[in-house]
Amino acid sequence: MATIAMDAAISGLVSMQTAINYISDNVSNAQTTGFKRVDSNFSSYVSTAASRFFSPGGVTARPNFINDLQGSIVQDASPTAIAITGAGWLPVQDGSTSAGGFTGNNITQFTRRGDFALDTNSFLVNGAGKFLFARSVPRPTVAVPNPSPSAGPLTPVQIDQSQLPALPTSRAIYAANLPANAPPGTVYNGGTITVTDANGAARAFSLTWYNRTTAGGTLPGVPASASTGTAAIPASAAGTTPQWRLVITAPTSSGTGIESITADYTFGAVIGVDAGLLTGITNPQTTDSAASPSFQATVNAADGRLRVQYAAPAVSAPPPASNYQNINVEFGTPNKAIPTVASALSQPGGMSQFGGTTISISTVTADGYAAGIYNGVGMDRNGNIFTTYSNGQRLVQYQIALATFNNSKGLVRQNGEAFLDDPAAGFIGFNATQTGGAGGVNPNSLENSNVDIGTEFTKMIVAQRSYSANAKIITTADEMLQEIVNIKR
Repeated sequence: MATIAMDAAISGLVSMQTAINYISDNVSNAQTTGFKRVDSNFSSYVSTAASRFFSPGGVTARPNFINDLQGSIVQDASPTAIAITGAGWLPVQDGSTSAGGFTGNNITQFTRRGDFALDTNSFLVNGAGKFLFARSVPRPTVAVPNPSPSAGPLTPVQIDQSQLPALPTSRAIYAANLPANAPPGTVYNGGTITVTDANGAARAFSLTWYNRTTAGGTLPGVPASASTGTAAIPASAAGTTPQWRLVITAPTSSGTGIESITADYTFGAVIGVDAGLLTGITNPQTTDSAASPSFQATVNAADGRLRVQYAAPAVSAPPPASNYQNINVEFGTPNKAIPTVASALSQPGGMSQFGGTTISISTVTADGYAAGIYNGVGMDRNGNIFTTYSNGQRLVQYQIALATFNNSKGLVRQNGEAFLDDPAAGFIGFNATQTGGAGGVNPNSLENSNVDIGTEFTKMIVAQRSYSANAKIITTADEMLQEIVNIKR
């Protein structure tokens, strides 16, 4: 019947019009950052169906959300621009900011649009007005110099632009090769270890190495002087184990202005076991008014490391013990497998005693830093949002957590290249980059729309021709009905 043909053709017109609507939306957003295109899924239906009978019903067009196809990644000059490579979505919220903080609607959305910038209140917001949420990272302290990201709820990213306070040194590493063929009684200049005191001032500890007087003899004593300390250091007993005596000298607030400590070392016979095993420490006896050294040391009983206690000038004068700055000094390469075990002997970059007649210093490092003024903000490939300072430090303030889904096509589309979670999407959770199925991030980059103009124009031509064909069927059906009307004439 002609009317059935008309109904089928009309459904074709409607479906082709829907397809052209999707194409129009895609083309208009071809340059929209992070946009995900919508394709058409055509599906037939029948009005009547039986084993030997069929009555055509036409076609329907449903949206096919192409949310899991990544757009091209392009470079961007902004230090706060970011693009996701692989799976994952950035959690965002709608809201507003003021001097008092962030006011949101508590509805988490997900986006791939990463053109973030700081607003007037230092919150990161993208070009569609969506505010970024991430895991905050506490500021470092002496007790926790490398804090981990918070494990609680995600928070809006607000960049702290205040001055970075000084962080006193709590750990130093020194590694060198002390020559096994050194002439007895040789003295070597071991360089300096520069630490940061509680006021952010740099303090240089000088190191001097003394060799045994004979193969089985004593370590020499160190006389009292302005260059070695406030009291004489006695020689070691004859035939004792230590092979090397280290004198560490630091500027202090004592009567002479300088104090020193000594640490006697021996090297284990088995390579890979002991690196400069401490066998004794001598602390200075001061003559200043405080009647207490500003620089002293102990041996950490748990791992054999040297623990220096230091009270810098103009910071605090001992006693009490709480005035001291505690610094763990590691001589050698830290044991990465067992952090509580002292350094291993003759490890790459560590303390060693090989042949030669001169000292060779390979590593001198110390944590801590002076105060710094805020310079700027940026992101890195690990998803860290960091700030930089005039003292050369880089401080991580947030870590990006990417949301992953079993079926990202099930996300519900919102304004501004954002999506809402839905049971059909199968939310998995928030993970750091490259973990738990999450992809990576590209700093200074943006993800383009995944729309291809050439493909969309081709689909538009096909849809237009299909639309014209369906219109022609309606015209033909109309002519057939007209012929029926003309029969009775």
